[in-house]
Amino acid sequence: MGSVLSRPSGSVSGPFDPAWDTLLRDRDPHWARLDDHERERMEHLVGVFVARTRWESARGFVLDDEMRVLIAAQASLLLLGLDHDEFGGPSRVIVHPSTVVLRGRRSVGVGRVETSGAYRVLGQAHHRGPVLLSWSSVRSGLERPDRGQNVVYHEFAHQLDMLDGTVDGTPPLDDEAARQRWVEVCTAAYDSVRDPGVGPGADTAPNVLRAYAGTNPGEFFAVATEVFLTRPHELRAQHPSLYRELVGYYQQDPTRR
Repeated sequence: MGSVLSRPSGSVSGPFDPAWDTLLRDRDPHWARLDDHERERMEHLVGVFVARTRWESARGFVLDDEMRVLIAAQASLLLLGLDHDEFGGPSRVIVHPSTVVLRGRRSVGVGRVETSGAYRVLGQAHHRGPVLLSWSSVRSGLERPDRGQNVVYHEFAHQLDMLDGTVDGTPPLDDEAARQRWVEVCTAAYDSVRDPGVGPGADTAPNVLRAYAGTNPGEFFAVATEVFLTRPHELRAQHPSLYRELVGYYQQDPTRR
């Protein structure tokens, strides 16, 4: 990964700065759509996230306060309707200028082929560890929300999935009945990605859930979260049952914004 430079939060170490509102209205497509109650909650969440996160940059990248706030606002959107303010323990975010280069063994593709050596990713989340982000990908998600891809939503969805210690596409839910319903609905949508001829969305092309969602259930949840927040109307139209489950879990309905 190369050298990692730890940087203090500087002027963004306190509560929500009113100047951040202008920044977020200009750069974050979701911010201006929040109602007053949602914005008040988000201001609290962003302030907490910025202040409590250990921010680092890699490969000589200069991470500034605006970047921290933009990342914090996107991550905080996942927590907007939840009853907790954090992602399960101390937060650490390492920002790379572009793709993140990693080394080791990994399984790739829907067929889970084992490979080894150097490989590039746009982000990576670790259980009780850091979240790695490519700044170029973060910026792309802000500038092109219509693409349905957002690396911050994706990696912090993994963090929520990991709250129960496993990455299985099922975050902690209220009870066993809710869990069973979640698994049933998500499995049907997951199968529709892996086999486009069956399941929800089979009669609609292309599937709003991109092929990477078929990698495994954990990646399915992360991709579904991206689409839920960036292309909610299309997701609701193609996968209404999945959309209802995500509304129930996240306790927010993006189609109303």
